[in-house]
Amino acid sequence: MNYAMAVLEVSTPRVLVLDWGILFTIINIAILAVFFKIFLFDKVNAVLEERQQLIGDNLAEAEKSKEEAATMKHQYEKKLNEADQESVQIIKEAKERAQIEYNKKIEESHTEAARIMEEANRSIALEKKKSMEQAQSEIAGIALLAAQKVMQKNVDAADNKKLIGDFLQEAGGSE
Repeated sequence: MNYAMAVLEVSTPRVLVLDWGILFTIINIAILAVFFKIFLFDKVNAVLEERQQLIGDNLAEAEKSKEEAATMKHQYEKKLNEADQESVQIIKEAKERAQIEYNKKIEESHTEAARIMEEANRSIALEKKKSMEQAQSEIAGIALLAAQKVMQKNVDAADNKKLIGDFLQEAGGSE
């Protein structure tokens, strides 16, 4: 019968038996859950929220810094572009001033050359006139000497000047 009893024991359903050990375990777990909720989870959640707020603030600050950097980059590029344009303008103005100065120096040199040429022409004309007068005076002297020999007489100073003047007029008129 042992076998039959064993079969009977297995086939009869057992009713849930409340054991005090299981009850104490459930109570302990509930107390621990309340204890953790009060002392641990609230503080951990507060730390997590504070950390989340700090990360959000850091992200907002990083975004703000990024925008400021982009603004500064734009301003830098704008100033660099303006500096390039200003340098081009300065070079252009320097070239214009150099061209004006060049033209001024060329004009001055042309004016100076014209003045020198005019002065040289006047000097040449003066030398030519002096040479002509000297040549006329020598020719008159030679003619007077020849005339004296021809006339074989002595002519006084007034007659001499008159003869020279007449001769110069005739010599000047024949040119």
